[in-house]
Amino acid sequence: MTFKAFVVDLDGVIYVGDRLLPGAREKIQKLRRQGRVIFLTNNSTKSRKAYVDKLLGLGIDVSEYDIFTSGYVSALYIKEKLGIAKVFVVGEEGLKKELEMMGHEICFRDCNVVITGLDRDFNYSKMAMASRFIREGAEFIATSPDATFITERGFMPGGGAIVKAIEVASGKNAIVVGKPSKIIGKLIMKELGVKPDEILLIGDRLETDIAFGKAMRMKTALVLTGVTTEDEVRNSKIKPDFVLDRL
Repeated sequence: MTFKAFVVDLDGVIYVGDRLLPGAREKIQKLRRQGRVIFLTNNSTKSRKAYVDKLLGLGIDVSEYDIFTSGYVSALYIKEKLGIAKVFVVGEEGLKKELEMMGHEICFRDCNVVITGLDRDFNYSKMAMASRFIREGAEFIATSPDATFITERGFMPGGGAIVKAIEVASGKNAIVVGKPSKIIGKLIMKELGVKPDEILLIGDRLETDIAFGKAMRMKTALVLTGVTTEDEVRNSKIKPDFVLDRL
């Protein structure tokens, strides 16, 4: 089976932490000889430019046009839906940079949007402020529902854990922009300009990566270098088209 485009996750597929996974660089080169390759990540802690720098440092040639982060797409979604917004951010510098580059204002009072991403400095004060703005009518946007992410030290709590805390505190569910949402899916389809079954989605997480690919009618490949085990694949209702030991 041949494909015209490839949508590739980063964490757990290309690298873990700062360690390039075996064969990843060579595989990306091979895929590019077949079609367009874009990278799609739910991790909003870095800006697209920071991801470019990281991938170049790992020996993978890439530009910002090849990278779609949940932070970038969230900033675009807010602009298209609400215009330039005043945004309270529960997240890190990469998310803030993407919002500012889109023209949004980072705010701490009278905010009309609350956005959450992975925030390794998350605390009670941030949760209280976010939930108050949401109760007062602010839109509640989540960059990612991922409960965990993998590092060189093992699993760590993800941005989705923070989303759940604020949902409970505010009494309102977030609008999820990152995978598996069709919000990010529609942008990817527009960018690639090919039929869904001509795209192969490659990821390491069943409930976001593979579920996203299925929802968008792409073909899907799960790699076992990230968060998902073979037992979890066997026991899951979400079935990828292909299961690979590595990229």
